[in-house]
Amino acid sequence: MTKKFYVLLATLFGVLLLQLGSWGLTESSEARYAEIGREMAISNDLINPSLLGIIHYHKPPVTYAITAIGYKIFGYNEFGARFFLSLALILQMLLIFKIARLWFKDEKIAVASALIYFSLPMALIAARNLTTDAFLTTFIIWAVYLWLQVKLNGRKVYLYLFYTVLGLACLTKGPVAFLPVALFILCYKVINREKPKMSIHSIPGLFLLLGISASWFIILILQKPELWDYFIQEQIIDRSVNAETFHRDKPFWFYLVLVPALSLPWIVPTLITLFKVKQEKWDKPTQITGYTALSILIVFSLFSSKLVLYILPMFPFLALFSGSVFIQYGNRFSKIYEFSFRGAFLLFLLIIISLFFIPQFTFSWYKSLFFLIISLTFGTYLLFRSNSDLTKRLLILSTAITCILVLLYANFAAQNQTLINSPKAKYAFVKSERTDRDYKVLVYDNLLSSAPFYLGDRVITIYNSNFEAKRDTRFETTEHWKETYLPLNEPGQSDRLKKLLGDKNNVLLIKTKKSLPDSLQYLLQGFQAEKMKKWTVYY
Repeated sequence: MTKKFYVLLATLFGVLLLQLGSWGLTESSEARYAEIGREMAISNDLINPSLLGIIHYHKPPVTYAITAIGYKIFGYNEFGARFFLSLALILQMLLIFKIARLWFKDEKIAVASALIYFSLPMALIAARNLTTDAFLTTFIIWAVYLWLQVKLNGRKVYLYLFYTVLGLACLTKGPVAFLPVALFILCYKVINREKPKMSIHSIPGLFLLLGISASWFIILILQKPELWDYFIQEQIIDRSVNAETFHRDKPFWFYLVLVPALSLPWIVPTLITLFKVKQEKWDKPTQITGYTALSILIVFSLFSSKLVLYILPMFPFLALFSGSVFIQYGNRFSKIYEFSFRGAFLLFLLIIISLFFIPQFTFSWYKSLFFLIISLTFGTYLLFRSNSDLTKRLLILSTAITCILVLLYANFAAQNQTLINSPKAKYAFVKSERTDRDYKVLVYDNLLSSAPFYLGDRVITIYNSNFEAKRDTRFETTEHWKETYLPLNEPGQSDRLKKLLGDKNNVLLIKTKKSLPDSLQYLLQGFQAEKMKKWTVYY
């Protein structure tokens, strides 16, 4: 079974790579990480990430460095930016498989857990959008696997690898990386009634962890001591408890609503089965994975700062829990699972059919029809006609439908750039109008991280009042940043804008709902306006 699973992983990796670069970078998160990675690849500076030519210390550098490697291998394109996301998802599945096989000692649970994780919407969202979360979750699962190797097999060398990987997790997103692993270890020890204890290897291991985790921060603080307050107060404390500072504050119940929706279709039969067998004694690995997922959900809900992908680290534990429940009780409660999957399958068919009738969508009808026929034939057989083992049928169906969704999204995103918030079309228009002329692209009161990715280093961000366009220049050691940033509220910057717009070779991008201040409207005389849904291009 193990060899077949590895072949399946290779096949799924191939599916994930198909048309991976066919749609443009999406604003704002993906474009931001892609552009920082691009600038890092060009500068070869792994210590000082920059965004649009200005130092950007919001996150440690691992994600940017991985993205930069993608560019070095595949070129400066969308495929290069996203390649390692697909690899990260495959590695997550492999690690989930290894954890389950090691811990549950059941290859069926191992395969089920990995394939369930692949079919969860949250896992796919993370693998299609460049952020820190997919890489962070990979390190978290890897750390859990290494820790279990120490606990179950007594392999002390794995303890040092555990601390090393945990340190890399911290260099991916900061100290928050420790939390899911700590919650897992806490649940493990509480349920197993183990008292906290340290081995002789723990102390050097902790020093190794501290050295790796703090390395980037120490290097920067030695260079710029003022970064100490910046990292502690603004990037750790404020992001956790004062999320309104970053416009990311969400109510407590945000994840309580979001997680079930992004756990379909498996969450429904899993919870119903859990309710029906609540009087029975669960094995300890099942209990621990379930309580770990629940504790991550609760603790992350307590933080005021919430974005969709922040909660991703709970989903590997949810997949392990669901895989164990499914293999142990799937055949016993087959009607519950079949009913849930039939409902999910019908919903999936409705989504494909809707592509034909929603006028705002552009989609190749023959591809949609092809996927509809394949899905209808395959799904109907597995759900309504086949008498084979339920667990095999549902895992095959969920994996196949997920592959179809991956291909569908690639086609949909490539043809609906504006709907997915990719400005690639307007960049193509600008390039077609300006061809080889020397020009600047002015972006008014908005941060378009994707602009230099497509237009080169000719982009200037104009800040007026929108917090998204405001740049932090206090850590700059030169005035090179002024070439790419124009804070309109500072002395002399209005004159600079007048001079830039006096050159009719330059291009101005403004969101359609915005406009230049009345006192500067006259500067647009002589420009043509091309409205492109969310944006207007003046050229």
